[in-house]
Order: sequence, then C-alpha cells, then structure tokens
Amino acid sequence: MKRTATIPPPAPPAVRPARDLEQLAWLMDRAIRIPGTNVRVGLDALLGLFPVGGDVLTGIVQAAIVLVALFRYKVPRPVAARMVANVLLDIGLGSIPLVGDVFDIFFKANTRNLQLLNEVQTHRDRNEPVPTGPSVRYLIGIGAVLFLALALVTALFVVVLLWAAKALFSHPLI
Repeated sequence: MKRTATIPPPAPPAVRPARDLEQLAWLMDRAIRIPGTNVRVGLDALLGLFPVGGDVLTGIVQAAIVLVALFRYKVPRPVAARMVANVLLDIGLGSIPLVGDVFDIFFKANTRNLQLLNEVQTHRDRNEPVPTGPSVRYLIGIGAVLFLALALVTALFVVVLLWAAKALFSHPLI
C-alpha cells in the first residue's frame, strides 16, 4: 500500500496572524545567521548600519506591522501601545552609532510585536480575556530610556564638536 502525506488544512485566520506578517518579521529580524554563531540578523540590523535613514526605513516597516495588528487583528490599545514602544525603542536606540547597531542585533522588535499579536490571538481563541499589561508605565519607561539615550548622544556630539573646533582653531596656519 502506497503511503501519501496529508497536508494539514491551513489554520483559520483567527488562530494565527497572517503568514505574510510572520515572513516579514523573519526577514526583518532573523533571515541571516552570522557564520560560526547561533546569532541571527535581518534587514533591520543590516539597514541600521546606514546612518539615520536605515533606522527610519525599518521603523516604517515596523509601524506597518503595528497598524496591521491594530486595525486588521483588532489588538487592544494597551497591547498596541507596547508594540509602539518596541518600535520607538528600536528606532531610538538603534540610531545611536555603533551601540545601536549592536542593539539591533539582539532586540528584535518585529519578532516581539508578532509574539504580542500571537498572545492576543491565543487568548481570543480560548475565549479568555486578553491581558493588556502596564502600557502607560511601559511607555513612560521607554520614553525615559529614549530621553537618556538622546541626552547621551547630544552630549557626545557637543564634545566631539568642541574638540573639532579646538583642533581647527589651534592649527598653526590659522
């Protein structure tokens, strides 16, 4: 008797987010394995190597995932706020030269947001209330971290600017 593999039917849309969101999160966060390690990176980390523009571009993709989660999958606003906080943290800290590039390798905002969406869908499938978490405190914490990071980058920029000005004006030809 010849055995044939049966293909399971696709999961109903209410069970899991669309496959395209999963593929997009994979492409942005985990598409490439760094040789010799188990660390995976995606376009987010690679495009983040470009000054500011790369982080803005990946932020647009991340924002699109949040908007799809909010309007198509109807995630509660506090969960959407956590998703937005993940995006802001990724863009804010990811835009810091060198430190942000390392941060982008390990903080995978798209994967985190997809996990939040999956948790919402799982609770809905079980007819359980969706836990929303401390969204206001979470956003305040993210805002504080971003403010401190921005203050650090600004201070570093001023120090470099003053050092360059001193070097320029102390040149013997001027």
